[in-house]
Amino acid sequence: MFGLDPLSRPVAIIEIVLLLSGAAFAGWLIARLIMSARIKALQNEIAGKEASLAECRRTKSPSVTASVTTPSPSVPVPTTKNTRPVIAEVVSPTVTMPSQTVIADPLTTKVTETPVIPPVPESVPQTPVVPKAAVPATPPPTGNSESAILARIALRASELNFDRIGHAGPQEADNLKEINGVGPFLERKLHSLGIYTFRQIANFTKEDIKKVNEIIEFFPGRIEGDDWVGQAKAFAEFKSR
Repeated sequence: MFGLDPLSRPVAIIEIVLLLSGAAFAGWLIARLIMSARIKALQNEIAGKEASLAECRRTKSPSVTASVTTPSPSVPVPTTKNTRPVIAEVVSPTVTMPSQTVIADPLTTKVTETPVIPPVPESVPQTPVVPKAAVPATPPPTGNSESAILARIALRASELNFDRIGHAGPQEADNLKEINGVGPFLERKLHSLGIYTFRQIANFTKEDIKKVNEIIEFFPGRIEGDDWVGQAKAFAEFKSR
């Protein structure tokens, strides 16, 4: 057509590029026309909606009506010569209101107000209620003094099972210092806990040993390591002979 060789590779490439360019331009032109038509249709639709909305607002606007009050005609009162005006017999109405009674007087055309005094309620004496004072719980003593330590131990004496260990008092106390590992201060700790005799220590179980070791704030494992139970059994048997 243009004197080009169709069998030449460069010519074929140029023809392909030209065809693709023409197709792309035609597609762009068609898309542009379609888009313009769509935009115009949307604009017309928006304009119609706005007109409908304006019409709806005009029809729904509240109308203002003026109220006209017609005055009531006055009724003339017939009179006679040298006499006072004739007044029709009127029954005085009594209007009862919550706070007062209004009586209309037809002769004087005055309103007399009779106040109604409400009854005064009798005052009922009330007995003041005194709240009971809360008894604060005694906190465990703190500190490292001997009295504080012994007081803390005494407060925890109820944690031991004395029905199994046995009960004893100061008058039955044995010399617990004879047990290897028990010194004077440790003996006073046991007394504060309620342990006074060899027989009580001899009845210790593993649970009792763990609990007593914790309460008297002793080194863990020392009671078993020093064999308090075995020594206490031997002293208790020797004492019972």
